[in-house]
This record gives sequence, C-alpha cells and structure tokens, in this order.
Amino acid sequence: MNMIKSEEGVTLVEVLVSITLLSIVLITLMNIFPQMGMMNKYNEDKAQAINTAKEILIDWQDADELKEFIKENRTSGFTPIAGNTKVAYTNFSYDTEDDGYYYFVTTKDHYEVHIKIKKAPKIDSSSGQVNQITVQLLNEKGNVVGETYGYIKRMGGDEAVATEVTTTTTTE
Repeated sequence: MNMIKSEEGVTLVEVLVSITLLSIVLITLMNIFPQMGMMNKYNEDKAQAINTAKEILIDWQDADELKEFIKENRTSGFTPIAGNTKVAYTNFSYDTEDDGYYYFVTTKDHYEVHIKIKKAPKIDSSSGQVNQITVQLLNEKGNVVGETYGYIKRMGGDEAVATEVTTTTTTE
C-alpha cells in the first residue's frame, strides 16, 4: 500500500506507450473507411450492371425482328425496325455448326454488351420452341460485371409472340 501512496503521477514512458497504442488502433480503424467506400462503389456498379443486363434482355426478347430472325435461321444479321434502337448492334457473327450460337456486340451506357443466342431451339411442350439468350456486360477492362439469360419464343404463323421472361443473374 505504501508504494501506491508514494506514486505522484504517470511517467513519460507510460504516456508514450499509451499514445503509441492509441495511434495504432486509430490508424487501423481509419484504413477501414476507404475500403468500405470502395466496396460500396463496387456493389453499386454491379447492381447497375445487373439491371442494365436485364433491360437489354427484355428489349431483345420483345423484338419481333429478332424472333423472325431466329425462326429463319439466317446467316446474316437482322435489321431492326425503323426507330427501334433498343436492339441495334455493331457486330454480328455465328457458329457454323447447327447447335452453335449467334453472337451480337453492342454498347449500352458505358458497357460493352455481348449477346449470345443459341441457334438450336429448345422444344418445350408448354411454350413451343424457345431459344436461349445470354446477355453479358463488360466493363472498360473487359471483365464481365453483369450477366443474365432467358429465352426467346420463336415467332410462327398466327402464334402469339409473347416471350417467356425467365431470368437468372450472376456476376463475377
């Protein structure tokens, strides 16, 4: 007890050690905030890319000229109906094998958009013939930031041209 009564204050070494420990804790906490901001920006960009991919998918599913195109199994691209810029594209290619894909490239907002449509239809008794469509959005670095897929119902005769809007979204 005498030792406690004889202490008159805190030594300089104790003050320096406490300041050092406090500084280390504060610096560690301060490094977390910029990382949280970067993660929020990354998640915001991913969400925007997913929504844009879904918009593109719906636009392409609803395009009658595309439904006619896949029904006829053409080897050259299609011409969008005048004024329909939603399905405009800058590049078209296709696989030569029957079960290959049609490939379209376009841009939307600040993304490069790759659209892939399976040439061979999937036959489903409830919806007739449908072709799978995949939409990928790439950022400036060429990385996939959003992807979705669905099905396009082939146009035929007096058959309704309603599309099956089944989408699943993945991102990397």
